[in-house]
Parts: sequence; structure tokens; C-alpha cells
Amino acid sequence: MKKKWKKMNKKKLFAVVSIGSVLVGAGSVYAAYDPFGTKLVGRQTDGSVLTTTNQLITPAGDTIEQTGRPMVLKVRPDGKTAVNMTWDGKGQFTVTDLTTLKVIQQVNAPAGVGSGKISYGGLLYSPDGSTLWAAQTKNLLRWQVAADGTLSNPTSIPLPGVAGRAAIPSGLVFTPNGQQILVTLNGNNTLAVLDAATGAVVREIPVGNAPREVVVIGNHAYVSNQGGRPATASDRTNNSYGTAIVANNESGSASTGTVSEVDFEAGKEVLTYNVGLGPSALLAHGTDLLVTNSNDDSVSVIDTAKHKVAQTFDVNPIPGAPFGSSPNALAMLDDTHFAVSLGTDNAVAVYEYQGASQPAAFQGLIPTGWYPGSIEFVPALNKLVIASQKGIGSLGALSKNTQGLGTMPDIGHSVYSSIGTVSVVAKPTSKQMHEYTQQVWKNNNWNNLEQNNKTGDGKGNPVAIPKRIGDPSTIKHVFLIIKENRTYDQVFGDDKRGNGDPTLAQFGQMVTPNAHALAKQGPLIDNLYTGGTMSADGHQYLTQAFVNEYLNQSISHYTRSYPYNGGDAMAYAKSGFLWDNAIKHGVSVRNWGEYTSKFQDANGNPDKSSWKQWYQDSKILEGKADGQLHVPVGFYQAWTDVPGLRNITQGDFPGFQMQIPDQYRADIFIRDLKQYEKDGSMPQLNIIEMPTDHTSGTSANSPIPASMVADNDLAVGRIVDEISHSKLGKDSAVFIIEDDTQNGVDHTDGHRNPTLIFSPYAKRGEVVSTYYTQLNVVRTIEQILGMAPMNQMDMAAIPMYDAFTDKPNFTPYTAVPNSFPLDVMNQPISQLTGVAKAWAEWSNGQNWTSEDMVNMNQANRAIWYASNNFTQPFPGDTKVLFPDEVPQWQITNEKDDE
Repeated sequence: MKKKWKKMNKKKLFAVVSIGSVLVGAGSVYAAYDPFGTKLVGRQTDGSVLTTTNQLITPAGDTIEQTGRPMVLKVRPDGKTAVNMTWDGKGQFTVTDLTTLKVIQQVNAPAGVGSGKISYGGLLYSPDGSTLWAAQTKNLLRWQVAADGTLSNPTSIPLPGVAGRAAIPSGLVFTPNGQQILVTLNGNNTLAVLDAATGAVVREIPVGNAPREVVVIGNHAYVSNQGGRPATASDRTNNSYGTAIVANNESGSASTGTVSEVDFEAGKEVLTYNVGLGPSALLAHGTDLLVTNSNDDSVSVIDTAKHKVAQTFDVNPIPGAPFGSSPNALAMLDDTHFAVSLGTDNAVAVYEYQGASQPAAFQGLIPTGWYPGSIEFVPALNKLVIASQKGIGSLGALSKNTQGLGTMPDIGHSVYSSIGTVSVVAKPTSKQMHEYTQQVWKNNNWNNLEQNNKTGDGKGNPVAIPKRIGDPSTIKHVFLIIKENRTYDQVFGDDKRGNGDPTLAQFGQMVTPNAHALAKQGPLIDNLYTGGTMSADGHQYLTQAFVNEYLNQSISHYTRSYPYNGGDAMAYAKSGFLWDNAIKHGVSVRNWGEYTSKFQDANGNPDKSSWKQWYQDSKILEGKADGQLHVPVGFYQAWTDVPGLRNITQGDFPGFQMQIPDQYRADIFIRDLKQYEKDGSMPQLNIIEMPTDHTSGTSANSPIPASMVADNDLAVGRIVDEISHSKLGKDSAVFIIEDDTQNGVDHTDGHRNPTLIFSPYAKRGEVVSTYYTQLNVVRTIEQILGMAPMNQMDMAAIPMYDAFTDKPNFTPYTAVPNSFPLDVMNQPISQLTGVAKAWAEWSNGQNWTSEDMVNMNQANRAIWYASNNFTQPFPGDTKVLFPDEVPQWQITNEKDDE
């Protein structure tokens, strides 16, 4: 093996693969290289796949596609099959034949067996492969395994939680004598010792916060504590699932990471090792222990014989680059080489390893599917098995046209049509490793990082989007308006100028006249995509340009939290937030509503007013009605758990509270805008949440979905009107974007986002079909305001040059009055019958006050049916369904720990 793989210095590698930046940039130091052009997301003609995060996918080896995301994978001891716990697929457990390269089973446990929600990890075969233990959030499942590797007859072993919270078993390992099983209980902050015959808990041993994985070396266990050490009275902390996490003073993210050494026979923790942030995977090699620090781009090596951390080394492949690789799994390839999967880089890095005291030597990169999360080397095959959670993206089952408009072909996907992958890769030769590494560089758009991230001197003539970071822009004020959950086709499918499908225009011109007017007076952007799947990761992409390993792994259950608006210290990336980046670069910033998880009075009581009360207040504030406000402005205040956000957040402005119309939010913002204009103190970066296009379904005492979308449309129109007519209008840019696109389908891809830009420097009346994502929006804002990128993801993104011009058009925008009434209420259940009544009863029983706390399969149909008078089937269905006929999928928390 040593003869095949030559050591590859990262700096030399960077010089080799970056040569393209010199060639592409020849003749102009300002040229920016964009490799994607007008490509659409999905499969490309050369066999690659374009993702919604500015990356191409070209997995090495043989690739097996499956429905759903393989969140954690385990190879059976005979090496012939592997099982993965699967999210959003046809079964919660997927068995793959590694010799025939086929999926042979996708299966769920029978109803009533287990909690029904898979955990962070936790798959363990018995030594003979006849039994499989699998972790769910409140229990373990024990499956029987047939000779061909298929699963049957599961039984459930419940595990005790703490204070109403689930135990969340995660890592599993047998003790050396095989009589017991050690299980990390992530929700309990303990390591449990179980009787292997019965599953009974023998004891629980306190360890660090949010224990993730466990291995045994000798007669001691080692546990990775992703939430770090327990807090002391003097620590600044932030919450995660009821646990006080030692936290960063600005971002509120976890600021420690530890590994516990446990004497499981004596029942006590004997030593704690300080490692990097977000420790997750563990790999024992003799008496050495390797640890992936997922939120720190590093691997630590613990010499357990000497009881010390021998070394911690960086696994970010790009020399000098910021944070962003997300190491999350480890495997030994032989005695002197190991592999570490880099989730965000869509690659597996190979290192030569000569022991804890010797520096690990980088060998190269192997391209994988989208977001690898599990790797195992299989000696029987002499191959590496890699499970990539996002695989090839949402390219699964297509939705059909069922609107009675004639025979049409398949028309598109939702974000939940996930196709994950399992790849089987032979050990690369030295030549292959070099070629693979170059391919990873190309896939991630790293070849031109130096060219696309040049730093300016702050001089020269201002242009709309400077080509060099820090050079002057003609745009001085940026407004980022974040909306909720609509696809491009839902809004702009009826705009014939772009790539739209009119049959899917659920909230077209009639409901969204301002969106349509802005798309005509600014650019119609028809090829921009959301990076995430739902609000929890969608808001992260917009505010952090990144989703860390903890949050990616949480998507299958969101038991600890659903952090769409904060609320979990472990969900925040090391690189911080957009507002942190602004402050770091001396850019003034103000926040209205984003990442505010509460709206409460001085005593901490949440608002329980009705929609009608708040709507009446908005009319009074606008002079359209007489009377007194039901509560004074400022009676309720927004609260955030992110320390750095508290001093820049407007407390009067409500965040995600569906009982408050966006007209009220517009009133508060416009009030503030006028005062800032008067004072001459308008911040340079302004972040505004406008959420009511999310809707409250068919809930009683709430407007119908179309009215709520119309409310959102008018409020956004009013805000753009006020900005463009103000003194700031001549040097401002307004970006309007959905946080995610999960509440609809789109004929191109379920991630396609109806993004708008209004500015004197935005192109007017043009269709812009350049491939862009949320990351390009973030990078554009940073480039305008002279802010360096935060991490790898926005560093590799290209500013949206094609959407802007240096020849300004100062014509302001005038809001278009709503065409659809804002106050058409859902009918009382007593006035309904049949399917409409059934959906009203379902909707009344849901939690609409927090994002995505309902079954989205049901919510999407409720909104569709209400918009079509309960007569049109949802795309892909053959009839209008009752709620209990819809597939059950839900991401509720086990306990609201706010």
C-alpha cells in the first residue's frame, strides 16, 4: 500500500489543481469563473449531478441508488450486505447487497413496534450477523437477520428518558465478553450498560453533553461528547434539549468538545479529554483513538495508553481556507492508512497513519455522493463502502399533472423525493488518487477560489457588485427579506417569460400581484435553488451559508430541537452568522424577526391574541380604522437565544407567529425605516422575516391559505415601495427569498426558489436563467458590503453578476394593491361537510405556531385543496384525499424545551 500511495502535500496539491484559475483569469484580474452557466439542477449529460449547493456529484466506484437518505450504515460481518437507517424513503431500514450492487429490502417495523423515529446513529450486528440492533429515539429495535441479510420480526426494547425527554440512543458496541451492550443515551447525557440477552438497562453512567458514539479499547469505553463538557456555574451557556451547553459569547454555539473515558464495569467516568468542536465519529486502532471534530474541521488522536491527546490535525483539504469540511466518519483501510469522510466536501480524504506520535500524511480525496456520512472498509471485498445521505438529491418519484388540463408527462419533484446512495469503491492506485482529487476540486468549484476571492484595496470606481472583496459598491444598503416555503412554480408558473409550469401556479398573479410586478420591474430569476429541505436547514443556509454536521444528522427526527429560529446551541456552525460577519467587517446591521424564537410580554408570557385582533391593529396603524390597539406596540418583545443578535434585533417586530399578519410587520418596519431615514442612520445590512406565506392551513380562526399568501405579498410590496421611494432608494438592493421550498412541487426541481431582487442596479425586465442558489445570494450580499466569505460554501459561490448592471434605473417601485382579500377566514367546522370538514378538523389539531410542526405531506394537501375548493387532487394523487389517507411523516419535537 505504501508503494501505491504517494504522500501528497496539500499546498503542492492546491498549486496543481488551481492552475485553472490562472488560465481562466488570463487578461483580467477581475474575471470571475462560473462553471455552471445556465445548467438546471439534476442529472447532467456527462453523467454528473448538479446539486442545489453549487456542487457537482461524480461518485467513484459503483453507486447504488435508493429511495430516502441513508443516515447511518453498517456492513454485516460477512461483508456481503449492508443496512442503513433511512429517512424519507420507502422503508426506515434499507438492505443493500454489496456483491450484486442492488437494494434487496426497504422495510419498516410494524405499527406499534418502537418509536417510529430513527436516531442519530446506532446500528450493531451480533458477531455472527444473525441479529441487528438499531436505535430509535425512545428505544432499540432488535431485528432477526436472514442468511441473505434481510430483516424481519423486530422487537422493541424501550429506554428510559429524563424529565419527559427521549433517551435518544446513538452509539452501540458490545463489551469484550459479548454479554453486554454499551449505548450512548444522547438525551440523557449518559452511557448505558445493557444486558445483551434481554436489553435491560443494567446501569447508566454520566458522561459529557450529548454523547454520540462509543468504542471499547481494552476494558474501558470511550464516548464522544458532541455538546462538550458539563457546564459550571461560571460558564456562559446556551440550551440544547434541556441541557446547558457551554457556549460561544457571540453565536451561542457549543464552545467545547470532549471524549469521556469510562470504566463501564466500575460504572464511572475516569478521564475526560478535550478535543475539537462537535466530536462525532470514533475509530479505535490498537490503543489509539481517532476522533472526528465535525464542527472544527479536524481529527484528534488520543493515545489511550498514555492517557493524552497526542495530536489534532486539520482535515480541511484547502490550504488556508476557512471552516467547512464537516468530517463525520472514519475507517481504517489497512494498518497504515485511514479514511475520513468530509460531508460538506462530498469526498473521502485518505491519510497515511504511522501512529499517534507521528503526523498523519494527506494522500488525496475520493469523490462521493452528496454528503457522505458513513464509511466502512470491508476486507472481504477489499473495498470501501460509502453511504451518502443526500446522494443525488431530490430526484425521486415524480409528481403528475392531475388538474384536468389534458394529458401531460411527469412534471416534477418535491424536496422530499430523496435519492440516497451507497458507493462501493476499490482502493485507488496512486494515479487514480490524483485524478480523484482533481475531480473533487472541480466538483466543488475550488479550482478558481483564488481568482474568485481576490481582495481589493478599497479604491477605484464603485460598481454594483465589486469583483474584488472590499472594493467600493454603488449599493450602500442591503435588505434581505426572508419568506416561507413556496416553490418557483407555485408563484411564477404563470409567468410565460420564464421556465414555469402554469398548471402548478397555485399562488399566481391573482394572489401575488406584487411578486409578479417586481419580477417584471426587476429580473425574473428562474434558476435559483434552496440549499436545504425545510426551515431548520433553510434558515441556516441563508444566515450561515452552512449547515453543520449535527443539524444534517438531525434531519431524520429533530428530537433534540427544530432550530429554524434558534433554540439549539449545537445547531450553529463554528463560522458564525451573517450578522457576525457584518460586525466583524465594520458593517452596521439590524434584524427584524429572524432567529427570534419567542414573542412575549415583560413577564415572559407568550402572545395569545387572535389574528383578527392583530389585523385590526394593523389597520389602525395604517389609518384605515379607528380605535385603540388591543396592546400597545412593544407590549410583546421578540427574544433570541443567539447572544450576538440580541443587541441588533428590533424587539417590537414579531418573528414566526402565524397569528400576526405580515401587514403588522410591514407597519413596524416602515415606522423604523422612516426614523432611520430621518436620522440618516439606516444600517447597511437589514434582515427581515416575513413569514405568513407559510399559512396556517385550514385552521379555524385563521385566514385561508390564499389570503395569507396575499397578505405576505402585499406586505413585501409595501416594504419595497417605501425603501425605493426613500432617500435610501438610490443606493439600496432588496433581496426577497424563501427560506425553503418544501410546501409545493416544481416541474424542474422541488428546491427551485421564487427569488426577487429590486434595486436601481438590478436588471430590469430581463429573465436571468443563470444557475444560482441561496449561497450565491449570501455571497452577493457579502461582496456588495465588503465582507469576506464565512466558510467554504459561500467562498466557492459566485456573486450574482448576471442579475445586476452598472447602469442604474432609479424608477422606484409602487406597491400593487392586493387582488385577493386578506381576511377570508377558514369556515367554522360546523358549516362544513365531507372532505372539507375532515381537513378543517385535522388542521385545528395541528401546531401552526412553530414552523413545520405538522405533517408536511398533509399540510401541503390542505393548502392545495383549500386553494382549489377541495375539488382538485394534489399533484401526484388520483383523488382528493382525507387526512388519514395521506402518508404520515412528521418532525415534531419530543418536548418543547423553550
